[in-house]
Formats: sequence, structure tokens, C-alpha cells
Amino acid sequence: MKKTIIYFTGVYDTLDLFTEELKTVFEALGFASFVYDARLERQSKQALLELLREGQPSEQSFCCVTFNNLGYNLALPDGRNLWEAFEIPYVDILMDHPFHYEKPLRNAPGTALILCTDRNHVKYIRRFFSNIRRTDFLPHAGVELRCKHKPLKERGIDVLYAGALPIYTVDKMIPDLTSIPEVDGAALAQEVLGELVRHPEKTTEAAIEDYIKTERDDLSDQRLHEIIVKMRFLDSYATSFFREQAVRILVESGIRVTAYGVGWNQCEWSDNPYLTYGGKVLAPQILPLMNDSKVVLNTMTWFKAGAHDRIFNGMLAGAAVVTDDSAYLNREFVDGKELVMFSLKDIRTLPERVYRLFGHMEEAQHMADCGYLAAKERHTWKNRADWILEYLDYYF
Repeated sequence: MKKTIIYFTGVYDTLDLFTEELKTVFEALGFASFVYDARLERQSKQALLELLREGQPSEQSFCCVTFNNLGYNLALPDGRNLWEAFEIPYVDILMDHPFHYEKPLRNAPGTALILCTDRNHVKYIRRFFSNIRRTDFLPHAGVELRCKHKPLKERGIDVLYAGALPIYTVDKMIPDLTSIPEVDGAALAQEVLGELVRHPEKTTEAAIEDYIKTERDDLSDQRLHEIIVKMRFLDSYATSFFREQAVRILVESGIRVTAYGVGWNQCEWSDNPYLTYGGKVLAPQILPLMNDSKVVLNTMTWFKAGAHDRIFNGMLAGAAVVTDDSAYLNREFVDGKELVMFSLKDIRTLPERVYRLFGHMEEAQHMADCGYLAAKERHTWKNRADWILEYLDYYF
């Protein structure tokens, strides 16, 4: 039987990069591909409908593998959901917290399998989205730029940070704080953000729930979820606070950092001579930069039981990766063996950890080599494709 996987492209360059990796892997495993280009919406939908209507169930099967709900609401002319009408498994990989996707998740097709990149996100979906029958954990993965790795000592960038400061891009997420009648919205925001800074091991949803329960004990889970969705900008604020602190503490300690992404030129300390701002670049352009970096620095997007693709991309680039830890990373790696991990609570120790790498370059090189081998073995999109096939066999 011919098997075809349907993909979506043309919306976000980062997701296009991941999609192309998965597409290459699945094609090598013998799957055919159909690419729905959102920039050619009309033509793509027409071509997809023709493909599905011509396919004979006994001769051809289909599956959609997509990211962040792309294509979830595709409909037939009669209004039926396309994935449900053709009984096509819809594998949706969420690269962000589910509370950013209230509407698409609430209206996910019945054939959906939602895969989350943090185990806490799986728990969140199971608690607050009773309409979703299938959800599981699928970690982030890395992309390798296939080229010869230069030794660390020959690389031109000391420390690379590739990622925006969310505080400069989340204005549209901030609600009218008076629109939460059950509690004082401004006090909630202030207290929760302070709690996340003091206790960065907490998830945003847990901090919000803890605060609300000190004020009210009569809210339903549904109403609690609605408030969490309204206040989700606090997640980005906490992420931004520690992301800025990590880079700032390094440059103020005399460590050269090259940063890419929105916001690094807007900080009050942006004129520090040890900071080089490279502007905003597309995701594929980051990979060559990682391959020329001694250290790739990462701070999580408030994932407490997951990872980030920056970690695995950096490892596959042969760089020495330095990142804040998580429950998942602590199970996967040993601090100092494949990468350096630090606690956000102890962020003041970060310059010392980075200086040690530069002062013991042979040890740093050995760690980078171990990191590369670990990522190559367990954290590529080939690994994730194998997991997806296992999930499909189990669920469908």
C-alpha cells in the first residue's frame, strides 16, 4: 500500500526547517510526500482534495504530520473537517505551550494526536482539553548542517545566543487586567511574575493556580484555564527576564556574546562592547553560525520538563552547549559530560562556568565531542520520526 504524508509549509521559517527534516527522513523510509504551501493556499487545497479523492483506500493511506496546529481546520466544501471526513491521522507537534493555542486545540479534529515537547504540557492538555483523546510527549530535536566541524579553538564566535527577547514582542498578548473579576488582575500579574523569578522551577500555570487559590477556592478547572490563557504573557516575561540576565551577566563579566533575534539592541546595556548584535535572521541561517561558535548558550522557553532545539542544534554543530536545566535534560545528560547545565536560581555562576570552558579548551572540546555523539544518536529528527511511527502504530 502506498503511504503519503501531508506537510504544511510557508508560514514560519523555523517550522519549515523542522518539516523539511522530517520530510527527508520519512521519504528515506519509503513514504511519499504532499506539501501544502500556505503561500499558495488555493492551489494547495485543490491539489490536496484531488489527491485524497483519487486515492483508493485499499491502495493508498494518508497521514498529516504538522506543527503548531497548521491545517487543523481544513474543511471540505460541505463544511466537514477534512481530516475527519477522510479519517486521516492528524499528528500535531506543539513547539510551544498549549495555552497559546486555545482555539485550535479546542477545535482539533477527532483524528488528532497532539505531541508536546514538554511533559508538563501533556499534563496540561489532559487536564484542560477533554476533547483531545490522544496526546503524548515528543522532545525537541536538532538539525545538523552537514559539514566538517572546526575545532572549538578555531571558531570565530565565542558565545552565541540565537533567540529573541520575548518581552519586546508580547504586547498583543497582554489582556485588560480588569477583565478578571474574580481577582485583582494587576496584583495577580505582579505576584505571579515575582514568584516565577524567585522560584524558576515552577511552571507558569502552577504559579497562577497557586495565587488564585489563595484568593478563591470556588473556581472550576474551566474558569482556571481561561484565566491562565489570559495571563500567559507572564510566561514570556519570565522567559525574557532570565534570557536577558544570562547574556547580560556574561558580557558584563567580559565574555564576548553574539546575539541574534529581536530585542537585543533595545536593552539599556546594549552598548556594552562585549555584546555583538547580529539582528534577526532566518532559522536556517543560525546553523552555520553555530558551526562557527565555541559556545552555544540556551535558556529555555520556560520548559521545565522538556528541552529546546537550540540545545540539540548546538550539539550537532559540534559546539560546547551551555543551558539551564530541566527534569528532562537531567535524565538525558550529565552536567559537564555532554553539555553544561546550570540552574536559573544559580545564574550568577554562569560566567564562571563559561570561563572554565575557555580556560580548559581540551576539556571543552571533549565535552562538545561527547555532546555531538549523544545528539547524533538520540536527538535528531530521524529519532523523532521513529517515535512518530510507533505512536501511529499504537493509536491508529
